[in-house]
Amino acid sequence: MNKLFAFTITTLAATGASTALAHPGHDVATGAIAGLMHPVTGIDHLIFLVGAGALLALTSARDCLLAGAAMVAALAGGALLGLIGVQLPALAWVIAASVLAVGVALAMAPFAGGAWVLAGAALFALCHGIAHGAEASAPRGAFVAGFLLSSLLVSSVAALVARVYLQRAAVRVAMGTSIGAGGLALLGTLLFG
Repeated sequence: MNKLFAFTITTLAATGASTALAHPGHDVATGAIAGLMHPVTGIDHLIFLVGAGALLALTSARDCLLAGAAMVAALAGGALLGLIGVQLPALAWVIAASVLAVGVALAMAPFAGGAWVLAGAALFALCHGIAHGAEASAPRGAFVAGFLLSSLLVSSVAALVARVYLQRAAVRVAMGTSIGAGGLALLGTLLFG
């Protein structure tokens, strides 16, 4: 079962990588609806949020709430930077690398220190937020509110599900490996275009 799960996630990541940074759906909605759709129509953001939620679920309930709040705050701060036109060099590469990093951290969770996981999740969430803010459709405030709500929901559901299913190390390692493979596929798409 774990091999089937890993194969499915890896296949979805590889086949969706070509549209990963294009984020389909901007042409069918605006404002809050586009914001709600944005994190789930781009596989890079979706896999990152699921992986980050799962990773946070491995911490204590208190740390999970604090880290989740920090991640949402970083997304919001990044969105504001993106809205005012701040651009980071190689942002697409950083976002793809964030998917790989969260997969590796999830696979190695028992060996990972909590502080660097929190710092990494917040830094990568800031970068994802910048990308979201730069791609915001009008009305931009509604778009940001929508994508923050959607991001919070995706990562929260992932954390709740992970609390149940990631108790077995083999499942956690398989999920982390699959997410990491998705990150590699995204990086490969950027490299080989």
